[in-house]
Amino acid sequence: MKKLDEIMELMADEMQDFQKGLLQMKKMNEDLSTRSIPITTEVLEKQLKFFFQKQQEKEAIATERLTVIDVKLKNAYILPKNLGMMLGSLLILLVSLIGYLSFELITLKDAEIEERLTRSYSTYLQEYPKQKKSL
Repeated sequence: MKKLDEIMELMADEMQDFQKGLLQMKKMNEDLSTRSIPITTEVLEKQLKFFFQKQQEKEAIATERLTVIDVKLKNAYILPKNLGMMLGSLLILLVSLIGYLSFELITLKDAEIEERLTRSYSTYLQEYPKQKKSL
């Protein structure tokens, strides 16, 4: 949006310059019509050349600004680099957390199975004390 605002501002400046040029031409036309001595075409041609030269200079400056804005728009990122790094870090953290919790779950299941075996073994030994003596 900021780039569009800059473009619109440049366009508004150009419109104002164009309007000033038109007002200047109207003023010159009024001056010509009020003069008692007719002006030669050479003076008018010089004035027009000067005016067109100024307009071309302003147009060149505006074109240069627009190319700079265009280059900046082409090089702009949709997401900031820092945001990408933060999302990558968050992804790595989540994968590590899932791996750790999976490992803990497997360890817990193994411990539970071992505890069940120990309980069933101790119950078996309580029911058959002869087997306990033979060990």
